Formats: sequence, structure tokens, C-alpha cells
Amino acid sequence: WIHIPPEIRHMILEAIAYCRYPGWARLAAVCREWQHVLQKENFYKMKLGVSCLDNFERLASPQNRALIHHICLNVELPRYTPTCCSKRRSLPVKVGSIVSDGIWKLLSILSAWGPAKNLTLELNVYSPSDCKHWFKNIYLSSDDVDDDEDDDDDATPDAWSNGPLYHDPHHGWIGGRQVEAPPKSAIVQLFRPIELKFKDELPRIEAVTSLIIRRQLRRCFYLNGLALLLEKFDRLEHMAFEPWAPYEARDGEFHDLALSCFLRKILPDTLNKVVVFEDAYQFYDRFPKRPAPIPWYNLVDPSKGPGAIFASKSLNLQHLAIAYMVNAEEIFRQCQSTWTWSHLQSLALTSQLLQNDWEKHEQIEALLYRSSVLVQKMPKLHTFVLWNGGKAHACAFIYRVDKDGASITWRGTWHLELSPRLVQSWQLATSKRCFSELEVRHECIRGVIRCHGDAIYHLELPCQVIDPASLWQIRKE
Repeated sequence: WIHIPPEIRHMILEAIAYCRYPGWARLAAVCREWQHVLQKENFYKMKLGVSCLDNFERLASPQNRALIHHICLNVELPRYTPTCCSKRRSLPVKVGSIVSDGIWKLLSILSAWGPAKNLTLELNVYSPSDCKHWFKNIYLSSDDVDDDEDDDDDATPDAWSNGPLYHDPHHGWIGGRQVEAPPKSAIVQLFRPIELKFKDELPRIEAVTSLIIRRQLRRCFYLNGLALLLEKFDRLEHMAFEPWAPYEARDGEFHDLALSCFLRKILPDTLNKVVVFEDAYQFYDRFPKRPAPIPWYNLVDPSKGPGAIFASKSLNLQHLAIAYMVNAEEIFRQCQSTWTWSHLQSLALTSQLLQNDWEKHEQIEALLYRSSVLVQKMPKLHTFVLWNGGKAHACAFIYRVDKDGASITWRGTWHLELSPRLVQSWQLATSKRCFSELEVRHECIRGVIRCHGDAIYHLELPCQVIDPASLWQIRKE
């Protein structure tokens, strides 16, 4: 070993850390040279259960804190009771107190840390039984994610062909296939919200700069509890939030009302990057029923709804991506003619208008034209994406500015002709960035689009709209 050049030895140790073979972390005890390389990788991302927190407080000495860049708190709930699938009701588990106590304990530890250059906090809550009954194909943790997603563009990962052959007729699975819809009680149990109630006031946190709540946390937090948490982060710069839409349509109005209050009051002013991706059980439901009628009343004033709040918050952000939660036209409708986005560098939004429907082409043209007018008031913007995707369809309008010039691209499973008037409007936006020419491209997607995850994968969007681990899970599920 000593006869190998130091640079090669360093590369070997980095390869060991990258491959993460069983027991690799213990090799840091061999000598100081190995410790210097392996301990840095070992501490980079800390995955903690609630039972680990006492030990974590001891391990996270002031010397080791600088090595920690990502903390993932996995709160494990009790397994389901034997009566969970029967008509007999079992006593409810106090999920809120389990989760609240775990979060409070971790934050009490982090409150002693000083400001960090880059520290991410990720929260996850699950029961090991979540994937043992009706929902055998779901993923509870990003630990399951493969780094080498898939090399073949058309080889969509499949939870049934690649995973174990599930056979559980009692829960609707025969020969690896789901043949019966889960009962409503099972769906409600999986998506039941968590109420955060802390026994003592949460301490203020200076160390955390990024917060991640992935879609794998299906038991979403009630927004008032999440608000209590967010207001304690003094230096939060980045937030990735992947909530689930309400399971029942009639709950949508109340959800939007609560969401509006949450967004208006709580999103910290320190944020410069926000990525929101709203998933929905309906995307995965293999036994869809007739949708329930949506109430005729509207509880949310559009001028105070999610679209209006995202519009005003975008004025102070550098990067904003919102998928499925609110349509782009709802946000644009609330933008004031006097506004200028002095900081915004990238913007990615979805719109349900973007579908291969001839009757909608005029509306699509109007939406893209409105986009070009707003982009002219974003002097630092280098990436604008307007996209949509679902089963059998995917499309994106992409505006890019870099050192080589500017371009607009229509990429999708269907063709949209960009009119001369629309191109001229985007040319005007380009000229304000001191580029005389605008390249116009049309690109066709040939891949099979089985779900909204496939759509994102094949669109190859130039900015992040969902966490890569979450995208992998969607394509698997």
C-alpha cells in the first residue's frame, strides 16, 4: 500500500466509499489516512431514526459537524394491528405525538449548532406495514433508489417485473398483479395527515439551510403544524416540498384554503429556491371510479389563493418550480403589470391546457404569449419551462439563454406549430438580453409514456421539478 502513489491511494479510498460495500465505514479506523477520506463520506449524509438521536448527539461533536451536510430523520411508526384489515376497529395510534417528539428532539440538538455553510434536513414518516398490505409496490424510503436509474430510454422500471412476486389474495394481489382496488379505509390510513403538537416551544435553528419533504411521506403534515416548524428556521434558503393532493375531490377547496393561509404567512423570506411537486393517488389508481362531484362553491378568493401567493413570492426567489399544484395561467393572472422579477433565474410551471386538443390551441398560444411578456420583465432569467405530462402524453415549451445564445424549444409527443407572432414576442424577450437571434427548435419524443414520471424523464427538462429519488419511485410504482 505504501508503495502506491498518494493520488492513487486517494482514488481507491474514494471508490470504496462510493461503492458502499457492507462494512465499508469501519475501514475508517484502519489509520489516519483512511479516516480522512472515509469519515468524510461516512458523515456526509446521516440517516437517523428516533432511537438514534441520543447517539447522534454524542457523534455530532463540534469537530464532526462540518462533515455533516445532510440529515435524514426517518420516523418509524408502529406496525399495523391484526385488526387493521377487519371490520373491527382497533385503538388509534398516537402518530402525531410520535412524530412531534422525534422532530423536537432532533431540533433541540441542532439548536446548539452554529450557522452552517450547507446543511439539509429531510423528514420522512412511515410504518413498515405500509407496503405489506394493500400497497405492496410503494417505496417508503429513498434508500431503495438505484443510482444508475436505467440506461435504456424505453426501459421503464417496473415494480412487478423487477421486484418480488407478490401473492396475497386477501389484499388484492395475485401472481404479482394487483387485481382488486384497496378499500377506502386502507387509502385513508396510508394518507392520514399528521398533526404536529410539540410539548415545548421549538428552538430556533441557524444551521439548516435546506428542507426536503419527499412524496414518500404520504402522511402529510397538517399545514398549521408545518408552519410551526418552518418559522423556526432562520437561514432556510431552499425548500423541496412534495405533498399529495387530497384523495377526495370535495376536500380540495378546504385544502386550497389552508394552503393559501400557509403560503401567505409562513414561507420564509430567506428562501431563494422553492421546488413544489404535488402528487396524486389518482395517477396510480388502477381501478378508477367515477369522480365525485366538485362543489359548486369556491371557498378561496382567486386574488388570495395559491396562484396569487406564488406570484408574489416569486418576486424574491431565484429559482421556482411548481408542478401540478396550481396551473401557470392562475399564477400569471395574478401578476401585476408594474412588477419586475429582479432575482428570478429559472421558472418551471405546469398547465393542464398543454394537451393535444385542437380546441385548446388558441388558449395555449395565448398562454405562451403571456409568458413571453412576463419573461421580458425577468432580466436574470436563463431558463423558463412550461410543461405537462401524464399517461400517453408529454410536452414542454422551453426557453433557454446561455453564453452561446437564446433558443425556444417545443418538445413533446405531439406537435405544436409556433406562430410567427409568438416567435416574434419571444424574440423581443431575447433582444432584451442582447442577443439578436433566437433559435427555434421542434423535438419529438418517441418513448413510451406510461405515467407522469415517464413524461418528466423523457422531457429531459433543464431544471429540477422533482427530486431525482422521487422520480425514480414514481416510475417504479
